[in-house]
Amino acid sequence: MALRSIAPLARTLFIFEAAARTGSFSAAAREFNVTQPSVSRNIAQLEAWMEVRLFLRTPACITLTPEGEEIYRVLRDSLERIDHTVGTVRRRAAKTRITLSFSSSFATQWLVPRLRVFKAAFPDVELRLDLVQGMLGQPPSDVDIATRVVEPDDPRYHIWPFAPEIIMPVCSPAYLAERGPLDADPQRHVFLNLNDEHKAHWNRLLNPCGGLEGDGGWVGKWAGKWDVFSDYSVVLQAAQNGEGIALGWVSVISRALGEGVLVRAGTGEIRTGRWHSLIAPKARPLQPVVPAICDWLVAVMRDDLARIDVALS
Repeated sequence: MALRSIAPLARTLFIFEAAARTGSFSAAAREFNVTQPSVSRNIAQLEAWMEVRLFLRTPACITLTPEGEEIYRVLRDSLERIDHTVGTVRRRAAKTRITLSFSSSFATQWLVPRLRVFKAAFPDVELRLDLVQGMLGQPPSDVDIATRVVEPDDPRYHIWPFAPEIIMPVCSPAYLAERGPLDADPQRHVFLNLNDEHKAHWNRLLNPCGGLEGDGGWVGKWAGKWDVFSDYSVVLQAAQNGEGIALGWVSVISRALGEGVLVRAGTGEIRTGRWHSLIAPKARPLQPVVPAICDWLVAVMRDDLARIDVALS
């Protein structure tokens, strides 16, 4: 039977469902704000169209016939499935998709371990992660929130200061227990290096310990082992696995430090005076939930920095 053949009787089917569910034409009439005789006429019309009796009528009550019971069961199950599907579609449509442009190391070390907590705080937000290397460069045009190093008055962005750029040597607790701190004997250590920028930071940190100035082969002259990686996430993972000492940007490693997965390998640190900020491009419409998400991220970072006793200035 084609669906269009029963379409004219759709309202009558709903009236039938109400009468069958409540066991009363009068109760069904109240649900649809019509009279009891109107319900009786609709049921009679449905029975005539189906050529089958749906109710047994007595002065005291109405009772479904076996055919009426079969029709009611199918109709009830269908309406429940429709209600469930409509609810699912509405909930899905109500979700807000937010695109984040974060460094792969920040996403891996800081955000992903907190996704469950984030979802509890923002259950109607779906995240799309656009992973980049480092925190410089303009985010793509479809990004809602990014982590970048920008000037505090950059007119292109809404800006939420996130964490000061502080760089420190870090390692696993097991590595520190085995090799001792960097300050005591740097020559005992394995250094996990990324690129030339990291070399310059290592030079600044190692000079107080007797490191060598200049670019000309200072790593080669330095006693100890230097392992070089092309991805910062791998550098930090190697440090957590006890393979050596890595440079840790506090905005990336604050969670790991707070949970004791990483520890300071020495007392030295570099404060560049720059800030890692959360930014939302002004060229893109600001979704209403974006400020709340940024405030939440800032609050979590603030708690991290307080736990590891890092000043915000």
